[in-house]
Amino acid sequence: MKKLIHCMLTLISFGVIAQSQSDTIAFTLNRQSNICIKARINNSDTLVLMFHSASTGITLLNETVAKKLPLNLDKSNTVQTWGGTAESRYSKGNTMTINGLKWENMTIYTNENSGEGTDGKFGHDLFAGKIVEIDYDKKQLIVHQNLPKNRNTFAKSGLKIIQGTIYIEASLSIGEDVYTDDFMFHTGYGGSILLDPKIGEKYTMQSRLKTISTSELRDSYNNIIKIETKQLPQISIGGESLREVPVSFAAQSSQIPMKVLGNDLLKRFNVIFDFQKNEMYLKINHLRDTPFAIKK
Repeated sequence: MKKLIHCMLTLISFGVIAQSQSDTIAFTLNRQSNICIKARINNSDTLVLMFHSASTGITLLNETVAKKLPLNLDKSNTVQTWGGTAESRYSKGNTMTINGLKWENMTIYTNENSGEGTDGKFGHDLFAGKIVEIDYDKKQLIVHQNLPKNRNTFAKSGLKIIQGTIYIEASLSIGEDVYTDDFMFHTGYGGSILLDPKIGEKYTMQSRLKTISTSELRDSYNNIIKIETKQLPQISIGGESLREVPVSFAAQSSQIPMKVLGNDLLKRFNVIFDFQKNEMYLKINHLRDTPFAIKK
């Protein structure tokens, strides 16, 4: 069976047990700006998993399964990634715990790559029907039963979930021209903005922007994507505008749309996901003026 994924979209069956009205989970940011959280799967030692807002389910590295957590990987699927297709093996009937939260009867898929220093990733659907706050000032992910009182200090935005991926509206500005669209809210991507070359051609972006680097990305299955990074004058999101932001263009189009806001940009906003009403709240934080990372 073939599935369409953004670095890895999976459909799973799970049960979760919450211990209180709010559960606080500490996280760290790695060098790629990924949100890294400690977890246990079945009877494993502590693993480090990346919270991935553009994915669903649980995915572990093949290396992790081989060295840290033996699983019965007796089935496989063909998956679509940014760089092509690949085979992904999977195991059913697993349990994951994170700081008092517990998910049962989980299907775990495998792939080749994850954020630096992580053993895999988990998606936003594990918090279906909940309110999830990401506070980069305190480095906490907080799972609420109801909207927190501090939401009035945030800017409210719409939230769309398309094929398992969270989207938010943003506007890219070049001179007098403004390109407004829905973009993937992608905490798993360590860059700032990634666009399909067809978008750049349609709005003549590449020819008007200064090139600052060329490099390569690898997707979850080691497919290579060549990119050219340029300097975008301004992006507006969540009622705030940020200037001189790196925007990368892939060398070729993908079957998965490339309209991506990555976490080198998104980490500058504390965020509240309301998965009950499909709304989002954003608030600029202390990372606003942190220099952007540029991959050479």
